[in-house]
Formats: sequence, structure tokens, C-alpha cells
Amino acid sequence: MIDPLNAYVNLVRFSGVVLLINGLVLQLASSYVHVTFRREKQSMRIESIVDFGFGILLIFNPFLTFIVYPLLFGSCIFLVGIIKIVVSMLAKKSNSGWSFILIIGILSCISGIVIIYMPLHQARDITKIIGVFCILMGLVLIFDSIRFRRLNKFENLLY
Repeated sequence: MIDPLNAYVNLVRFSGVVLLINGLVLQLASSYVHVTFRREKQSMRIESIVDFGFGILLIFNPFLTFIVYPLLFGSCIFLVGIIKIVVSMLAKKSNSGWSFILIIGILSCISGIVIIYMPLHQARDITKIIGVFCILMGLVLIFDSIRFRRLNKFENLLY
């Protein structure tokens, strides 16, 4: 509230750092995935490349990305959603948890579209949209973990 411009630039940089860390974690996780999970390994690597690309844009050019932050961040979330939807369709036969992956993909696509096309009247509006997206993703993860625990079932959700 004291310096909204500085807070927004820091939000852009923080988002870039988070995307780079997520890309790094996905790369490391994919390198430790067993050879039999080839499809999962590929999807994790593709998602990490998307995260690295957008993370580098946000970190190393914060003032340009400051102007187009909703477009860049929304595009990143949308692309990850598309990857998740494609992967869920490919995993439909081999993984009963494919619906979980599909729900995450759909939520990501919807959130990405809302962030890109919703007219924001104030800079803080985007933080509200991102917050709602994160809460929805958390609820989906909690719901599915409870559902799988009740079934006493382990699902391969490395996608």
C-alpha cells in the first residue's frame, strides 16, 4: 500500500523465481523417475521447459514483463493446463487417476484465460485471481488425496 509499483515489480520477480524453482524440481524429479515411466518423464520435462522459459522472462526483464505480466503469467498457466489435459488423455487407459490430471488441466486453462482476458482495474486484482486459482488447486489436491486414501490405492500421479 505504501509503494504499489515496487510491490508489483517484486510480484513479477517472485513469480519468475517460483517458476524457475518449479522447473528445477520437475527436472530433478524427472531424472529420478524409473525408466518404466517414460511418458511421465516426458510430460514433466515439457512442463519444466515451459516454467523455465516464463521464469527467465519474468526475472531478467521485470519492467517489460511488468507491463504484460497478466498476459505472460496467464499464458504460462494456460500452456501448463494444455499439457496436463493432453497427458491425462494419453494416460486414460493406463492410469485411473487420469481424471485428477484432467481437472488440474481444466482449472489451469480456465484460470489462464481469466488472467489474460479479464480487464483488471487495479494491479492488486491479479493477485486475487492467482490466489483463487491456488486455493482451487489446493482443494482439488486435498479432495483427491482423501479419495485415494479411502480406496487404499496408490496412483501414479507424476504427471
